[in-house]
Amino acid sequence: MAVENKVARLKKRSGALVPFDRERIVKAILRAAKSIGGFDQDIIPDTIYMNFKNKSDEEIADLLTDDVIMCLNATKSHQNHDGAPDVEAVQDQVIHVLRSRGFVDTADVYEVYRWGKSKVREGDIARDQFAGNGFPVQKMKSIEKWNVNHSCETIQKINAWVLSGRFKELIDASIEQYESQLKKIVKMFVDRGTVRILLVTGPSSSGKTTTTTKLAERLSKYDLKFKALNLDDYFWGLSEYPRDAFGDWDFETPQALNLDLINEHLQLLLEGKTIRKPIYDFKLGKCIPEAEELHIDPDEILLLDSLHGLYPPMTSRVPEELKFKLYIEAFSMVKLGDGSEGIYTKGTDIRLLRRILRDRDHRNHTPQMTLGHWHFVRKGELRDMIPYVKTVDAIVDGGLAFELPVLKHVIKNDFPDPKWFLNQSRLDAYIRGERVRRILESLVPFTDLSKEIIPQTCHLREFIGGSIYKV
Repeated sequence: MAVENKVARLKKRSGALVPFDRERIVKAILRAAKSIGGFDQDIIPDTIYMNFKNKSDEEIADLLTDDVIMCLNATKSHQNHDGAPDVEAVQDQVIHVLRSRGFVDTADVYEVYRWGKSKVREGDIARDQFAGNGFPVQKMKSIEKWNVNHSCETIQKINAWVLSGRFKELIDASIEQYESQLKKIVKMFVDRGTVRILLVTGPSSSGKTTTTTKLAERLSKYDLKFKALNLDDYFWGLSEYPRDAFGDWDFETPQALNLDLINEHLQLLLEGKTIRKPIYDFKLGKCIPEAEELHIDPDEILLLDSLHGLYPPMTSRVPEELKFKLYIEAFSMVKLGDGSEGIYTKGTDIRLLRRILRDRDHRNHTPQMTLGHWHFVRKGELRDMIPYVKTVDAIVDGGLAFELPVLKHVIKNDFPDPKWFLNQSRLDAYIRGERVRRILESLVPFTDLSKEIIPQTCHLREFIGGSIYKV
């Protein structure tokens, strides 16, 4: 039996009041779930959310809508004519309910769709650039096909590779696949003609730094010259940011960077002038007093490696025709177990593991801190990065078919206990942590990290150590 709805009207973005339509919420939630393969993709065995197991997608969407309505009913003013909730308030409650009930992936795609539509309305992207749920379907299908052809489409088969003694073959094939993508992108870049900025962007720990360097190496063979500008040096100091209730900072938003100074420096560089670039110390959480002078010649191309390179205000003073935008993501098309349940590992979880290692070894952050902070990471990606994915010139898969057993070995016993977060009522970290913990437990570790096995030029070395590049 549906919950009684005490909210009679909804305020549209135009300000008009219309009858509240419960079914629109049901359909929106269901559409988000269907786009990732159904609610089962989100249900983790033996957790507090198992009461949704064995229910149909339609039943779950209906139950979640009841929860949304109960949340709206709880605000008494919503029941008055003048206090009707607006569309944004309803969407906020949908996201709150999805995340509170453990449907993290469903909430993620709902948010991408929501913010993408918002950016179309605001004119940030054209209608034909709307990214939907944010997944580049054709790219992901090609990755899954490659995995099937190389017998590594499930955790079970990847474990079999480790135990076979032939794991080096999978490593070599996976790296070759990654390098072949870069080869195609170099041709695209050269064919474009005059470009002044090569912008490599993508979510946290996707492999941007090594990919940027590798592209520069390949392009230099065409007599192209490059200079890099690390936009991470433009972070505001942590002392200038408020903390959340758990003492954490949100430095994953574009506004964590000094966007005005970035634009000013980009414009000056393209005009042939010299800038004094700040230097950010991540362990101190602030810019150090020293600065670096930087100048680019008319025949040089500026390399930008940034989380939020697709965010329009980041490079608003640079004409679009002078930019080549590359997006890299660690896509994961590997199914859990033997694949019979059809549940996939998540690219965001692979990047979480990578970032735990990077933060532990280079940024003075414990694994527990990184896991607890990940909701900020995703918030920034879902709102200010992924909705722009169809505005790019090229997409690279930075995932590697062999990396999960390697990450399992390198992280050892450092992955935090998710139950600690549940006791703190930090549900996002608990859910993600449980999901990743189960993946780690199902893996056979690969322990040989020698440079003869995993080349020092491989972008996974950004996170496991041993890279020949400055990372």
